[in-house]
Amino acid sequence: MAPITAAEDPSATKRKREIHDFNKRKRAKRDQQSSIKAAADGQLLEETTTSQTNGTILPTENPDGMTTAVVNHKNEKRSRKPKEPKEPKLEQPKAPKGEKVAKGKKHRTSYNEGSPSWKVSKPMGGRMLNIDPVLTDDEKYALQIAHLILAYNTSIQVFSADNSLLIRKIPLLQLAPDKKAEQVVSICLSPSSPNHVWVASSVGHLWSIDWTNGKGSETAFKLKCHLLMSMTVERMQFAKTSQDVPFASIQKRGQWQLVACDMRKSTLNGYKTLTTLDQPILNLRSAQDGFALVASSEDNILFGTLTTRAVSSITNLNYEFFTLDCSDEIMCLDVRATSRVHLNQKSQAEAGDEPVLDVVVGCARGPVLLYNDLLPQLRRLHSPKGHRNSLQPRKYHWHRKAVHAVKWSRDGHYVLSGGSESTLVMWQLDTQKMNFLPHLSASVENIVVSNRGSAYVLHLDDNSAMVLSTAEMKPTTYISGIQTLVFPQPFSKDDVVRRIGEAAPTQLVKTPAVVSPVDSSRIHLCVGNGQQISHSGSGPSTPMIQTLDLTTLQGVSKQALTRTNPTDVNTTAQGYAITEPRITGMAYSVDGKWLATTDEWQPPTRDVDTLGGSPAERREVYLKFWAVSPDNQGLELASRINAPHYTGQSEPVYSVAADPQSHRFATIGEDAVVRLWVPTIRQRDGVLVKGKLGRQLHSWACSRTIFLLENEEPVEQEAVAVQANQRGSGAVAFSEDGSTLVCAIRTAYSSVVHIIDTESGKIRSSVDGLIHGDVQDISVLSSSLVILSDRLVVYDLVADELLYGVQLRRSEDADSLSAPILTQMAVDHQTSSFAVAVSRSKLGSSDVQSELAVFSPNQSEPQMVHKFPRPITAVVSSPGSSGYIVLDATAQLWSISEGMASKSLAFAQPLVDLNLDQVTTEESREAQPLALLTSEDDEPASGDEMDLDIPDAENEDDSAYAAVVPPQKLAELFDTAPAFAMPPIEDMFYQVTKLFLSNSAVPAA
Repeated sequence: MAPITAAEDPSATKRKREIHDFNKRKRAKRDQQSSIKAAADGQLLEETTTSQTNGTILPTENPDGMTTAVVNHKNEKRSRKPKEPKEPKLEQPKAPKGEKVAKGKKHRTSYNEGSPSWKVSKPMGGRMLNIDPVLTDDEKYALQIAHLILAYNTSIQVFSADNSLLIRKIPLLQLAPDKKAEQVVSICLSPSSPNHVWVASSVGHLWSIDWTNGKGSETAFKLKCHLLMSMTVERMQFAKTSQDVPFASIQKRGQWQLVACDMRKSTLNGYKTLTTLDQPILNLRSAQDGFALVASSEDNILFGTLTTRAVSSITNLNYEFFTLDCSDEIMCLDVRATSRVHLNQKSQAEAGDEPVLDVVVGCARGPVLLYNDLLPQLRRLHSPKGHRNSLQPRKYHWHRKAVHAVKWSRDGHYVLSGGSESTLVMWQLDTQKMNFLPHLSASVENIVVSNRGSAYVLHLDDNSAMVLSTAEMKPTTYISGIQTLVFPQPFSKDDVVRRIGEAAPTQLVKTPAVVSPVDSSRIHLCVGNGQQISHSGSGPSTPMIQTLDLTTLQGVSKQALTRTNPTDVNTTAQGYAITEPRITGMAYSVDGKWLATTDEWQPPTRDVDTLGGSPAERREVYLKFWAVSPDNQGLELASRINAPHYTGQSEPVYSVAADPQSHRFATIGEDAVVRLWVPTIRQRDGVLVKGKLGRQLHSWACSRTIFLLENEEPVEQEAVAVQANQRGSGAVAFSEDGSTLVCAIRTAYSSVVHIIDTESGKIRSSVDGLIHGDVQDISVLSSSLVILSDRLVVYDLVADELLYGVQLRRSEDADSLSAPILTQMAVDHQTSSFAVAVSRSKLGSSDVQSELAVFSPNQSEPQMVHKFPRPITAVVSSPGSSGYIVLDATAQLWSISEGMASKSLAFAQPLVDLNLDQVTTEESREAQPLALLTSEDDEPASGDEMDLDIPDAENEDDSAYAAVVPPQKLAELFDTAPAFAMPPIEDMFYQVTKLFLSNSAVPAA
């Protein structure tokens, strides 16, 4: 496959010449049929800007006059100008027949005319928002919870508490993915209708949705406000009718208002302003059918009570508000109302029949403040005879940082709180003791207590939620979403108070991801211990691997591949956060039995200032090989290589690749060395070593070392001195048959692509001029070499010519201070295509534009260009399926497949979308009977009849034979695609039924 090889036998040279001539004739025929004009002699690709790519994926020429230098293994260089490719003319693509190209949307898809049609699925997954979940009671079982309703970026999702499966996804049409400023801020269960939930967005949209069928999500009511921060809903009695009254805190004309909305006859008839403040009104809570309203405003508690119980309409609502100063900024609060018990007539005369209102407050510096029976104390405090500043709360302090959530238990004997310590704290008020549920997977963000007090719901920072039984404190329901790092970093309540330590800026980094070759329905993602811990150190850390089931879009397992500090002491004595390692790459072997990972860690600069030197000198780099369990796909560490690329200090590993034909991995590091790694049988004193289960143990070792730059020397010493502090880049990949290894490396001296024979370890050829900027990825697709840097370059290895190049960066100078850019690539051998994702931001702006294009090696025009509303952090392809999986910075997965491919990638749908139980009686009467269930001669059965396989009366002596389908028929049906790409379960059921009811079924003996 190399352009120039060493001394070969005549037959091999003849075969190579024949292949070259055939490819030459094929290209000439393709060029004649193409309508694109040929480029002039000496003219390269000219940069073209079109409205389709919006400056993101553009064919371009080489501004430096790209020339290709072919270097043989004897270091004899001869400059060669490759055959000039045709000048691509990128026109506005036309959608295939029956499809329309969306206009005016940021996430539109453009197709190339005449190319295969690609389709992009709807996003699945996403982040659970930092608001209280909703619990619904089960009417059949008195002590169980039926459903858990969670709010996501653009939808609310209903999960079953029995099996943690997604029942229904209710999209909110007004919350389009491109509307980044609007999101759900509150969700409340309707007090008058348990099947309805009230949803509020940050710009003032209100929904009343029936979560059992999704009705009401299409209609949104709009409050006339600039911003809505919090909402609570109470059922109130007006004259002879009762209705739900949403209370909301809104910003309007620079003022913050607390309003009550009039929602008679399911219509927003207006609202009444109850009070107005200059500061934001947050954490709005209500109690006792709207009798009391409690909220926070910076370090003040806003407390309001209804002046009269008899109210005829919303316009007659009047509240008496009190303001109570707190000693710290308020992060969260909760209110509890109980009936007042009088011990004597004097207390009844003083307090009356007003309920007892207890308020608990969580503060930014860790204390929990408890106010008992607050209403009489506030009235005495604000009366003319009252004493100022005489109200003192009970104070509990255990949390080191901010209290993220606080709730009352139903009996009022406990107060529950949680924070960044990954611990649920239960304060027993009578005994002043504390109970703990430690070692949770991430920080506690929200706590919800069930109506009966039999369960707690915890929402954690790692995009997971669990239902705990109060009797045993064990999880009965666990929902784990995609736990990758998000961009930008979400707001944390710990950041309200400035603490010691430097705040690391938010970085947009790649997420290492890979699909298991054994089970294509599982994707492995590198994640951290929640967003706060992962961003708290000197840089983003991802020390764990999460296994995600694509059939359910939920996490199956999470395993630490490096050292972690999730719940132990994770701060230094000076208060700085301890930085965890970061997994930089991983790759599966061809049979899925081995997984190779690389991780990197270096101390912060503040820790090495007193010691002298740079943090890079104390960098720790590990290459680890994991044995994959055939039972549960668990990982067991087989070998750990300390500093696999060492030059006096541990050098970073740029890339790791797996041989598609054998158990072999390749790595390339900053030392410009390629190393091949193979397993060896572990022995001790000549005796084979076996594990506990009797399996043979292996160790991994370096089998070959290939030096790439041993004969190169810098030409311009001044240029080298300038670039000495710049970090290089590189990538490595195997050919499809494993006989050739290609690697691209950029150093301070040069940028070269090397083609290596894997058996001999010799560099067969080297090509200059294909790399521009940092190397992002490299791959081999058939006879084409695809290099991804600041430009996308496709090079024909057999014909030794440049096919085409595409400019990815707007700035021509890759080393200039241009806007940051993140590019990724994935190759799909099933469709002979490759996908390139580009995410870029403007200088001084956090807004990131992302596009993904699908290319063919033989055509410079992309087959599809799709714009994504969020940055793309990972693009992978499945070994056993066609298409691509895209992960964005909001933890959403997208599936990209070609047309109606039977083995294309697909995601699981909510159970309700399968429509297994949606056929009504009227529809069944009107619909024609399925051909799968009736033969041609049979008449349609009536609604009162049932078709059963009953033997004829004449054959009663014979036993009723059960139809047996040959295994080959079932294999053809179930092995057409991996589990996550199978057709809907309803179609599969009918297909299997057809096999058993067909005449070709074999009777059982």
